[in-house]
Amino acid sequence: MKYALIGLGIFLSAFAVMPARTVANIAPGSADADIKVLGTSNLHDWSMEDKDVTCTARFTYAAGKTVPTSLETFTFSFPVHSLTSGKSGMDSKAYDAMKAKTGGDITFTATASTIAPVTGETFQVKSDGNLTIAGVTKAVVLTAACAVKTDGSVSCTGSNTLLMSDYQIKPPTYMLGALKTGNKLTIDFTMLVKK
Repeated sequence: MKYALIGLGIFLSAFAVMPARTVANIAPGSADADIKVLGTSNLHDWSMEDKDVTCTARFTYAAGKTVPTSLETFTFSFPVHSLTSGKSGMDSKAYDAMKAKTGGDITFTATASTIAPVTGETFQVKSDGNLTIAGVTKAVVLTAACAVKTDGSVSCTGSNTLLMSDYQIKPPTYMLGALKTGNKLTIDFTMLVKK
C-alpha cells in the first residue's frame, strides 16, 4: 500500500545542529495519524481507513531554525485488522487477501530521507525505505508535503500507489465473483508529528 502512508533511519548531515527534537506519535483512534487505502472495482470505487497508526519520527534542526534540516528516523506500523470500510463482508475478504492471520501488520521503515525546503515553513520529505504488506517486503519511495505549524508540530500529507500483485496479494472478489477489485491501490496519509 501506498499510503503510509505516508509513511518519512535517515542520515543527513546538518550544519550547526541543535539538540534533536524527538517525537513519538502514537495516536490510536485520533486524526493525528490517518491512513486511507483507495481502490477500484468493476462496479464502484472503494476505500478502507485506519486511525490506529503508530508513527515515530525524529527531526533535527539547525540553530535558530524552525524548519528541520534532516529526518533521522521514520517508521510506522499498523495491524491489517485496523483497516475498515464500514462493510464487514468487504473487510473480511480484504483481511484474508492481506494474510492478516500470518502477516498481520503493515510496516514501513525509512533507510534514507531528504528534506527539501519549499517556501516559508513548508518543506518536502522524500524517504526511501522498506514497506511490508502480507509478509512481503519491497523497497519504496514515499514523499510527503510538510508544514511547520504555529505550535512547532509538523503536519505531513502524501499519497502513493502500488500494485497488490507486487505483494503477492490476489485482488479480492465479492458476490460470487460479480464484483472484482482492481490490482492498483492508492494510499493517502496524513500525520501530525507533535513537538
